[in-house]
Amino acid sequence: MLSKADIRAQSAARRRERGPEAAAAASAELCAHVLAEARWRAATSVAAFVGVKGEPDTRPLLIAALAAGKQLWLPRMAGHRRQSIEFVAVADLVTLAPAPFGLLEPRDGPGLALADTDVDLVLMPGLAFTRTGIRLGYGKGHYDGAMNPLRNHSRPVRIGLCFSDELVEALPEEPHDVGVHALATEQGLLDCVSLQ
Repeated sequence: MLSKADIRAQSAARRRERGPEAAAAASAELCAHVLAEARWRAATSVAAFVGVKGEPDTRPLLIAALAAGKQLWLPRMAGHRRQSIEFVAVADLVTLAPAPFGLLEPRDGPGLALADTDVDLVLMPGLAFTRTGIRLGYGKGHYDGAMNPLRNHSRPVRIGLCFSDELVEALPEEPHDVGVHALATEQGLLDCVSLQ
């Protein structure tokens, strides 16, 4: 099995090779699958992320959440040296501003730990996922830390968003890693049976 560092390097290369047009087309298909998902439609409160740096473009999902009257929570780096994530309730995407690491984050509003919100569904980024729900992030453990208090709960439902070429057979797994219940790619939505 490849190391996490090797898998991250492969993911970065795939994202460079994909190109903006292919990424935009795949993102549109991925978003359509999420919008058709019953768990998305039933959710009244959603935590998501703004796709950057080769991630799927999540803006259609953010706009749809707000248009449907869902409470939308977006992440903002917080804490000493920005080592943790807090979630901010967002009513309008114009509140997003450039932040370190190439992110777009909510400028204003109080931030909460995910466990202190009423979120039904979380859309999670990742560099690679397995079909069983194991997720590889960027290596700082921000999402694992945010999800850890809720790791053994069925709510919120955690759905990983990635392109189909970011699905891998196996990933190194550590005790602090928090997986996803389902995956959405441009090819459809896949339930991760091992976490159901």
